Amino acid sequence: MTLRDKVESRLAGELVAGERVLNALIAFRAGGVRKTMIGGAAGIAGFAGAAGMALAARRGQAEVPQVPISTPGRFVFAFTSHRVALFTVGGIVRAAPGKPLRSWALDQLAWVSEPQLNSGVAQALQGQIGVTGEGVLGYEFARLQVDEGRSAIKRLARALEELDTAS
Repeated sequence: MTLRDKVESRLAGELVAGERVLNALIAFRAGGVRKTMIGGAAGIAGFAGAAGMALAARRGQAEVPQVPISTPGRFVFAFTSHRVALFTVGGIVRAAPGKPLRSWALDQLAWVSEPQLNSGVAQALQGQIGVTGEGVLGYEFARLQVDEGRSAIKRLARALEELDTAS
């Protein structure tokens, strides 16, 4: 059973008609991969310019406060056809979605930054998502999830662009 399947099972009673879980990955807060891999303190990227480097930005969105949205060091990042949801990491042997942390409908997302690949020992794909009225969600996907993470974020960016063309 994949992590996506586990998220789908976890959300079974909450999914609206037609909603599908598209991606589910283990994510780290910004700087978390480096900290986990080499035990050093890692700085987190600044938020001020993130919207300017957006892969997708929605028209007419209210301003996003330039404050980080708090997340645990590791969490499950899930993207459905209707929302982005975060869960604690549960499971004893294999990762599974634990308690729900946050959830935002796609129309609450103002922009998605172009993900950047941090190379070196602690290779990670790092990016940010601007949430209207709340702040900036910083995340990283570790080395083994870089390709899947890049694909998920591009898919999310396309979904935001489709919201604008539909309205």
